[in-house]
Amino acid sequence: MGARLKELGIDVKALPPLNKIPAETLRQVMGTFTKSLGVQCSHCHDMDDMKKSTPNKKLTARMWSEFTRGYTLAGGGALYCDSCHQGKAQFLVRDPGLKQISAWMEDNFEGKLRNAKAQNPSCETCHGDPMEPKFLHKWKAN
Repeated sequence: MGARLKELGIDVKALPPLNKIPAETLRQVMGTFTKSLGVQCSHCHDMDDMKKSTPNKKLTARMWSEFTRGYTLAGGGALYCDSCHQGKAQFLVRDPGLKQISAWMEDNFEGKLRNAKAQNPSCETCHGDPMEPKFLHKWKAN
């Protein structure tokens, strides 16, 4: 999605807050969200009131602020929705069991991302301490 964002005048290595993106550009950025997640606009928006707050809009805004803007790939590349989601809204299947999920998370998040201080995220970055495995419902509520 980097090329598309660049076309829109957005620097993928210095993403602005969502509320600082001009409305027309933001609508086009939303197109990169739908493609990255493999969803339609209605996945996040109330189609009768596009500005209405919804749980998935809250989640998307938080993911943008805390992950997409907050981290880069370990090699210095830009992190974007498709870096993890690759066209699937829910990309982590919980069926394999805790050990497999934990190994996958370590390989794909802890070892591959860096924040502005060149620190890797840890389990606690998202899940808190004490550990809360399913934390996204809280992000949808806040």
